[in-house]
Amino acid sequence: MLGLSLREEFRSRRLKGTAIELTNDNDTGATQLPAADFLEITYPSTDLLKAIEAIGPEQARPVVVMGERGQGKSHLIAALHHVLTDSSQTKSWLRAWSQRLTRSNIETLPLRSGMLVISESLHRQRYKFLWDLIFERHPHGAFIRGKWEGQGEKKTDIPPDTLLLELLRHQPTALILDEFQTWYDGLVNSPQQPYKNWAFNFIQVLYDWHTKIWILSLQEVWDKG
Repeated sequence: MLGLSLREEFRSRRLKGTAIELTNDNDTGATQLPAADFLEITYPSTDLLKAIEAIGPEQARPVVVMGERGQGKSHLIAALHHVLTDSSQTKSWLRAWSQRLTRSNIETLPLRSGMLVISESLHRQRYKFLWDLIFERHPHGAFIRGKWEGQGEKKTDIPPDTLLLELLRHQPTALILDEFQTWYDGLVNSPQQPYKNWAFNFIQVLYDWHTKIWILSLQEVWDKG
C-alpha cells in the first residue's frame, strides 16, 4: 500500500474549492506555501517527472503544459516552481517516493539550482506587458527598465534583446506563466497600440535566449508561428 490519505480540505463537512492558484492576496497560493507542504500533497506522476527532467541542468528551453481545464496544469507548474526554488526539499520528496514506489530512477533525477523564479497567473491581469512582470520581479529589472526608457527617440516598442540578455546575465531566470493562452488571446491590436504584436515579438525575444527557461500553461496548442 502507498499509505495515501485525504488532504485536510477534503475531511471537513463542507468542501472548499480545490482550484490551484499560484498566488493570492492571503499568501496561501500554491507557490506561497513552503515547498515541503506543497510537495507533500503532490504525486510524482509521469507528466510531472518528465517536466522535472525537461527543466533540469543543461535544459534551457521552453516547456509548455497543455490540456483542458481541471487536468492539473496549475498544480504541475506550481510543483515545478518549488522544484526550482527548493532543491533540498525536492530531493527529499523524490527520495521518499523513489523508496515508496521502488523506482530508483526517481531519486536520481538531476535538479537545477541558482535560478530566480518568476511565477504569475496571467488571468489575474496584474501586468499590462510581460516585461513589466520581469522588470518588477528581477533584482536588476529597474536598472534595465531605466536604460530602455532613457533611450529617448531611439526607444523601441519592446525591450531589445541586448538589454534582456544583460538582465539575464545578472541572474538566470525561470519564467512560469499560468493561463498564458487566456492572457494572449485577450490581447488586441489598434493602430496606435498593437498590444498583441508587441507581446508576440517580446515572446520571440524570450524564446531566442537560452540563459533561462520558461514554462507556459495553455488550454490548447499555441502556434508560435
